[in-house]
Amino acid sequence: MELLDSLLDDETLVRRPQARAAAVVPDHLELRGAYGRQLATLVVPDGQLAAVARHVPAGITLPVSVIISGGAGGLLGLPRRKLPGIQIVSAEPGLRDFDDLAGSAARVVSAAAELGSETAIFVELPYAPGWSAAVEMVEAAGLAGKIVADDTKPRETAEQLSILIEADLPFKVTSQSGSSWLSLLTAVGALIDGASTDDAAELIQFNGNVQANGNVHIIPPGSPGEGTSWSRIRRRVRRFGTDRVADVINEYAAWQSRGR
Repeated sequence: MELLDSLLDDETLVRRPQARAAAVVPDHLELRGAYGRQLATLVVPDGQLAAVARHVPAGITLPVSVIISGGAGGLLGLPRRKLPGIQIVSAEPGLRDFDDLAGSAARVVSAAAELGSETAIFVELPYAPGWSAAVEMVEAAGLAGKIVADDTKPRETAEQLSILIEADLPFKVTSQSGSSWLSLLTAVGALIDGASTDDAAELIQFNGNVQANGNVHIIPPGSPGEGTSWSRIRRRVRRFGTDRVADVINEYAAWQSRGR
């Protein structure tokens, strides 16, 4: 498996409030034509699903991931959102009760059970008191997690990554700064290899260009063992959300060429 295979979620509609489906859908389809192997979905807020469907050309089915605005209730209503040209392959509900994240997680888990196994569920886990208990509930239900790196400082992001890895909970990472993709994946690899959260935080903050415990924790592109390293990371990181899909892919290509 290549590191970016089916990894990237196009979050243009989420990250750019001024973006309109009329422009985003054809742009995304063009990206999909060029980078279909790397693209997973177009991420769509649930309130914009109908608008997106109107701009999907006849004969094309567009895989989408739906941001759920209504918590567990919005998740329950997802099966009724059947629109031509749209294939809902995943949903991204958030935990809204910050005073009882475990209870909020329980409601989302219960709603997700009604959907069956065809739709992947990435539960957004805020960095707030009680979030680790929510992680346990999400993992026990066989769902996936999601963290928003923009919402936390590097040390907090590293702590979240560490807990998710320790819980063996697969997850999505989303970040507006597409250039941080490598540092985040590098931090995941370092934590898998036993690095401390402090070391991982440094890797995130400095884009993977520091030494942690005397070793640079970065996947060596082109090395014989790279497939194993990538698969270990990808077993945890299922999606990376960005509005800079083409930039990330080009940066990855440049990074690979420098390693050979």
